[in-house]
Amino acid sequence: NPAAMKRPTMRSVLAEQFPLRSIVSVRQPLDSFLSLMNNQWVQFSPGTIEEYAKRYHQFLDDYQGLPVFRYEDFVAEPPVVIEQLCEALELAFNSDFELLQSLFKLSGDSGRSGAMITPRERRTVPPEIAQQCRAADSYQSLCERLGYEA
Repeated sequence: NPAAMKRPTMRSVLAEQFPLRSIVSVRQPLDSFLSLMNNQWVQFSPGTIEEYAKRYHQFLDDYQGLPVFRYEDFVAEPPVVIEQLCEALELAFNSDFELLQSLFKLSGDSGRSGAMITPRERRTVPPEIAQQCRAADSYQSLCERLGYEA
């Protein structure tokens, strides 16, 4: 739906009333798409990786110029990335964050979770999704844009 992709962003709406500091966090697009599927959150049509990638590109275009942080870098080196995030958001860095993180419930905690910040194995890729990935130009270009292997 082209109209849905032209809606104002939350950031643009809030920026009219409040000073904002923002970052963008991303994840390997196939992994995030598989998570959407697992949670039955695919609310767009067609519900393909190609359509998802088109929308992901639009999201990145809408937030162009902001610092981008990759989930995979975060789980590989949490202290390094959290310190960078804090710097980008002009927040004080607490080196004890890993001891404290399990005390807080975050809105993004909708997937696989645990007490430790660690990489998770990729969900099983259904054959039809693997085929879509190979044929989806937008998915291929999105992976390239974000520095991921397709």
